[in-house]
Amino acid sequence: MSTKALLSGQPVRPAAALLATAAILAIFIWLFWAFIEQQVRFAITKQADWGHTLVIPFIAGWFIWLNRGRILAEPLRPSLTGLFVVFAGVAWYSFVALGPEYLRHHNVMGVGVGAVIFGLVLAFCGWRAMRWLWFPVAYLVIFGQTISDRFLDIVTFKLQGIATVGAEWGLSLIGYEVTRMAHTVYIHQPSGDVPVNIAEACSGMRMLVAFFALGVAMAYRGLDQVWQRVLLVAMAVPTAIFVNVLRVMTLGVLSTYDSGFATGEFHTMVGMLWLIPAFFIYLGVMWILRNLVVSDDEPAAEIEEPSVDLRFGPRVKAVFISGVALMITAGVAFSMLANALNVHLRKSPVPLRDSLSLIPSSLGEWNVVHEGAFDSAMIEQLGTELTISRLYQAGSDGPIVNFHLAYYTDTVDPIPHVPDRCMIAAGMEGITAEPENLQWAFEVDGAQSGSQLVLDEAPVDMVEVPAVGGGTIDVHMPAGEPLLRAMEFRDARQRDNRIWAGYFFITNGRMRPSPSEVYRTAYAGSEQYAYYCKVQVVFSGGGSFDKDEFLRVSGDFLSLAMPYIMRSLPDWANVLSGKDPQVEH
Repeated sequence: MSTKALLSGQPVRPAAALLATAAILAIFIWLFWAFIEQQVRFAITKQADWGHTLVIPFIAGWFIWLNRGRILAEPLRPSLTGLFVVFAGVAWYSFVALGPEYLRHHNVMGVGVGAVIFGLVLAFCGWRAMRWLWFPVAYLVIFGQTISDRFLDIVTFKLQGIATVGAEWGLSLIGYEVTRMAHTVYIHQPSGDVPVNIAEACSGMRMLVAFFALGVAMAYRGLDQVWQRVLLVAMAVPTAIFVNVLRVMTLGVLSTYDSGFATGEFHTMVGMLWLIPAFFIYLGVMWILRNLVVSDDEPAAEIEEPSVDLRFGPRVKAVFISGVALMITAGVAFSMLANALNVHLRKSPVPLRDSLSLIPSSLGEWNVVHEGAFDSAMIEQLGTELTISRLYQAGSDGPIVNFHLAYYTDTVDPIPHVPDRCMIAAGMEGITAEPENLQWAFEVDGAQSGSQLVLDEAPVDMVEVPAVGGGTIDVHMPAGEPLLRAMEFRDARQRDNRIWAGYFFITNGRMRPSPSEVYRTAYAGSEQYAYYCKVQVVFSGGGSFDKDEFLRVSGDFLSLAMPYIMRSLPDWANVLSGKDPQVEH
């Protein structure tokens, strides 16, 4: 790239422009690698929800290509103001990533990344070109990143309810006798009721987010009037809800022939197939909006984009050097500061020591009476395959506990499924308005102190348990106060049956009662590794089965189960010391 060309605004060689763009892009990826890698990984591992984010950059590039004639009609006049925006974006990203833990979230960090993208475009292309470039940049920033489950959680729950009501109404309309209970529709058949559970995967949230991205793209290119564009984007909500209700109805009808149609890969395939008519329905909505108002004016002829050359104003060399220097300096300073503050943005996964299924089927007087199994739809809803669900009974006529474990590591957004949400969705009535943290008696026989593992400034107890391969093994007990986050429910079909559900988490060697505390513990900046295991117990009984009885039987069962749970979970002492052979160091 010659200095004369830069100063005179003469055309620049494409090879030189591509080389400079590649350099800026490489530095950008290096600077925000933790954020970008997380977004790409989440889009790949959860393609049904966020796979469309991988296509967004190409759509944004297509918008730029459509306006290339207007953008390049005059030489691009770089703006130094863009570098100040880049600096502000990097500063915000660094503050969120290295600052207070309550701000450390990928969507909040994404604000800084988006500011840097906007600043770079402004710095190299100038204010005049931003008249056509602001929309592709905004489209990329808004729709090119995954949205936190914590942000979508409330909306998803409401959409589940809407899908359930819609499916109930639709199935009744086509002649089925149905009953709705919370987020489950029961289709009455001579052979028995066929339940159709509207899980989170069927809430329509994944379709709604993709429809918003599609609606904005179609409105930008296919409609001329502002009110038409706004209305088309708004129509994404009812269109996605309507198509999702049809999808649930389809699964319900198929389930009356074979219950397997509503689960597994077929369940996912039906959802994907409905995206095709959904797209054409949305095209129909756009056609209606386009023809809703007929204008007497002749439609403007399509103007063929002229052949233009890439030309820059005289500041481009200074902006390029300054931009490269700014981002490299920021990246080096960020790395040094992260090391000084001991902040790890990328949490390394921690594999299980042994399978959860190796927890014994007999724990004292408690014996397994039923082993649960999960289909692929339930696994998708749980977000992990590392899970067990069993019914244990004390003796031959004692209480029965529904015991559930789910293990998570290397996740983006740790929001596990908990009873105070899932049991309400299954049709239970919450007797207590909100879950409360209850202390249970954690008394493990043979537990002794003297461990060299210290967590939260206190030594961790150890207990000797049988090893999986024979012999015995010393197992660390989790640190922290034994609290069950519990709630009482009532089954509307058996109103005299009292149900108590409680759960807690074991995360990075510690016990924590709530998802928010899991995040603060395992995903703290100082933690290089992160895992958590949800431990859940559900008991039911008659009118005398109160809170005290629930805590008593929970304590009895969990005190017997905990040594074997910890035998399967990672040994946190070995993880921290680098002696765990399964952990990458």
